[in-house]
Amino acid sequence: MTPAISPVHVGRGDDYEQLTPTAVIVWLVAPLFPELDRMHSIFELRERYTHTLFGDQLTFHVLQLSALCTSPRPTTGYDVIVERWARFLVARDDAELDRLAAEDPTMKIAKQTLDELSQDPAIHRMARRRADAVKLYKKDLAACRAEGKREGKRELLLELLGLRFGTVPPHTRARIEAATPERLDAWAKRVLTAASLDEVLAAET
Repeated sequence: MTPAISPVHVGRGDDYEQLTPTAVIVWLVAPLFPELDRMHSIFELRERYTHTLFGDQLTFHVLQLSALCTSPRPTTGYDVIVERWARFLVARDDAELDRLAAEDPTMKIAKQTLDELSQDPAIHRMARRRADAVKLYKKDLAACRAEGKREGKRELLLELLGLRFGTVPPHTRARIEAATPERLDAWAKRVLTAASLDEVLAAET
């Protein structure tokens, strides 16, 4: 994401006309809007029914790299530049980068800069740290999702048990808190048919 932030600070009572337009540019590998087959989409603040523009102070430029191969061929110089940078970002090998460098002087500079950065040990360390941080973030996110799902199952089972058998004793609540998602599922299936709380939580044979 590359935001262009307005340098003007508007205080209480100031005129909003002092604001300079701000554009937020987002390059996406995974599509945010799969239904859009455009690589470059522009979102603005508009009235829902008449589509009247609210103002030009804020626009979002969303560039979905996944649409690079499906979008119509560019027809303007601006679109050609955008597509060329998209191809640079998704390039898989040096051959593609060499082709881009041969097409445009800016791409040549970009490739040279990339080559220089790839040979810098400090950049390598930063890249490794970033890659490790991304992996750790994904693991933490997956763990949080799993724990959230497990917590939801615990709360639902406790609610069902309370409705069916009344107050759940502390020792039973402790068992439920420590149970695996699979065990919670098995207990939940017994709630409607079991005659007692002990029967719901009985060990499987």
